[in-house]
Amino acid sequence: QELRAHNVLGRAPVADLRAMFARSLVPSQDIEQRPEDEGLRALTSSDDAEQIPKKSRRHWYMIGAVAVGVGAAAALVRSAHVTPKKDTMGNAEMVTTLAEAACSGVGANCASTKCCKAGGANGFQCYAKNEFWAECKETCEPGVHPGEKEGTYDAGGKFTPAKWSCDELGIRGPPDPCSAPGEDCRQKKCCSAAAGGSGMTCFEKDTTWASCAADCTPGDWSCRALGNRTPYAAGCGWAGKSCADTHLCCNVGFSCVVKDATWTACTQTKKKSTWITQNVPIPAGWDGTIVGGGRDEYKIGPAAAGAKVMGTSLYCFMAFLPDSYEVGLHDVAKENKASIFACDEYDVFHSWKSAKAGWDTGEATLSNTDVFINVWDNMLNTGKFMKADWTVKVDADAVLIPDRLKAHIAGLRPPMGMPIYLKNNDMDPGMGNNGFLGAIEVFSKQAVQIYRDNKEGCHQSLGINAGEDGYFKGCMDALGVGFMVDAELFNPDKSAGACNLGQRAGYHPLKTVNDWKCCLDITKGINHKVEYGVCDMSAPPPPTR
Repeated sequence: QELRAHNVLGRAPVADLRAMFARSLVPSQDIEQRPEDEGLRALTSSDDAEQIPKKSRRHWYMIGAVAVGVGAAAALVRSAHVTPKKDTMGNAEMVTTLAEAACSGVGANCASTKCCKAGGANGFQCYAKNEFWAECKETCEPGVHPGEKEGTYDAGGKFTPAKWSCDELGIRGPPDPCSAPGEDCRQKKCCSAAAGGSGMTCFEKDTTWASCAADCTPGDWSCRALGNRTPYAAGCGWAGKSCADTHLCCNVGFSCVVKDATWTACTQTKKKSTWITQNVPIPAGWDGTIVGGGRDEYKIGPAAAGAKVMGTSLYCFMAFLPDSYEVGLHDVAKENKASIFACDEYDVFHSWKSAKAGWDTGEATLSNTDVFINVWDNMLNTGKFMKADWTVKVDADAVLIPDRLKAHIAGLRPPMGMPIYLKNNDMDPGMGNNGFLGAIEVFSKQAVQIYRDNKEGCHQSLGINAGEDGYFKGCMDALGVGFMVDAELFNPDKSAGACNLGQRAGYHPLKTVNDWKCCLDITKGINHKVEYGVCDMSAPPPPTR
């Protein structure tokens, strides 16, 4: 239907269209692999609360390459659980031939390819609806299918839905090489992304049963991993990459455009910054037919009444700069078991000064993105985010009240298993980074998993000029992660007096130990005199009324 609407079938012979779809596979060897990044080891965690040498900088190395899994995948996939446990690292290794990659996935039009990607217990067959449209299905009954929206109207306005011929085009595709959640995966030893197994591993219960799940805790189950974890696929094409199979671009401002019969790719059609939006012409010499758009942010509503909602457990982490004022802020938080140290799980990392600098004028943005990409790599390497429902990055000069954040999350009623990030302020979009500032960043476990599996695409495609908060928001939007709004999570205010606003779950920026501790005291009901933004900790507290 989409191809017909854009008249592609009318212009290109079937053989050429087959060649076009054949380009939809991006072989792993074509994806640039970053060299090993110099990273920073976790200095303090809820597992190991060792003292931190204030002047030491400890480094580790982490390979930043991501293996690419092939197969149809949805952007939003509900995770299945056996019982909570740290995630098994690694990516599923599935081999797909070039011929199979040229075939169509479930829901796509296979009228031109006449073949289907591997899937289903018995494989999928390309069944025709009419001369313009066909789909990959396990079975097909001729006639009108439930929910059919295509059809004709007679003179009296009566709608007659179109009928499926169910003619078989080509040969039936192979069955899914991996198991669906709920199936016994002992033989296949992998989980099917097409069947909802993204983010899952085949875990053994005993010698008679194994099943796909996101995590597993030994007990009734042995929890021995059979094979590797199946990664989440981006489900879209990155800038400059093929989008022939998905008709969707990851990047905001990009469109999926036909160049010729052999290449359909994502090219920029709009250039956006905080203050400027510019139209970008389609490259000269391209056919120019737009067959799909680019992703953008989208809002997720609360779970329906009676539906399952996500939990509120928190894994929090902080990165601070040695030999800076941030050392004292870290120390006072740790001494008082406050901020990240009051979360269910936590980690602390060292950071370093970014080489990037500039202000958002439409040309450049203050950037510490390169630092935090590396910090995130090290955070992911611990695997501890899998122990909690939410991952929270907290700046050293921010005071987080974890119990309040949990209450805020519970009030939002986030649907179970959805990839979500929280917009954390209600400032003007240009000043508040469209609702997402970097001092306190909150992501669901599913969102972090999707980022982990596709972070190289974000790094290569988005660059590091948008600032940390701009980068991570842009990456989440590109990967199909939705947002919920917690407008009272925090709003920037340099005065510790703002900590009297009990509806907020965090306060920022508080850049002295005095103001940070003053703010914490106020949240605990210990009053201090605050004038002109300065807290006098030595003065007697003002009288209460």
